[in-house]
Amino acid sequence: MRRVAHEDAARTEIAVRRSTVRTPEPAAGLPADLARLQRAAGNRAVAAHLDRVVQRHLEPTMPAEVGQSTETTDPSLAEPTTTNAVEPGTGTGTGTGGTAPATPSRQAQVYAKLNTTDTGRWALGVIDKWKIPVDYNFAGVGSFHQAGKIFVNRSLSIDAATLVTMHEAQHADTFKSGRAADVSSLPRADYIAKKIADEAEAVVRQIEGSVPMTARGASLAGSGITQGLIDRYRAAFYAKRDQLEAADPTMSRAEINRLCRIHARDTEVTSWFTDGTFVTSTGGAANVTYSQHYGKTWDDARTPPSPAPAGGAG
Repeated sequence: MRRVAHEDAARTEIAVRRSTVRTPEPAAGLPADLARLQRAAGNRAVAAHLDRVVQRHLEPTMPAEVGQSTETTDPSLAEPTTTNAVEPGTGTGTGTGGTAPATPSRQAQVYAKLNTTDTGRWALGVIDKWKIPVDYNFAGVGSFHQAGKIFVNRSLSIDAATLVTMHEAQHADTFKSGRAADVSSLPRADYIAKKIADEAEAVVRQIEGSVPMTARGASLAGSGITQGLIDRYRAAFYAKRDQLEAADPTMSRAEINRLCRIHARDTEVTSWFTDGTFVTSTGGAANVTYSQHYGKTWDDARTPPSPAPAGGAG
């Protein structure tokens, strides 16, 4: 499977992550600006700057089981009271003497579907808490989070866009809350581990949200999540549940679910980013695991900058 790595730098290479490609397109003038910053302050300064700017880019099984998140949710992440509009409605008149009802915008359709699951409402709460703009008409490559804004490719179905929003909301929450991995200060192994941990949590959010959605007929196509991955997550969850129940029959269901979620995320899902289940391409080398990818990101942040070109008379 291919997924796009959520990187710390806006690279010219395309990182492909599973079936959902999440590579942001740099803003106009960004490469030249970064080149000047690199020559003036070095690659570490560039990486530190981009770590603040770019993060790109992947939930109940039985209502109380491998399903809705059993970890405590911040009360402030309740259902949003406002809508962060970023696109106009797309409805048009029929031209037959009357006006047809406006077709709901993609954002309105996705937000309505998010509001049907606990995980979706959590994502809406994140968007509202941090005032995250979400662009559901992005025409570039993939879907991703960048500097507190979420871009969801307009080619995705409403179902896929809903699940991708759950994933990207996790990255946006990590970024806005100041918990993102800092490439300039963390040791290499710690940086890689922290980046993959956030990816794994984002995938679990998608899995938890996908279960009630597919039960009502939603499609996983294009979301980056497959039924096979959901089954693997559930297997790890239930195996841990059986172990905990046998060890302590008095343990509460809520505590069992909490521990099972952590176990399945930190063992099964995390392994997908190192065992080749999820691979990324970084502009040439194919089938690169996430541990290799983020290791290269850390290494590149410490590569001596290229010498400035000789200036000429203007």
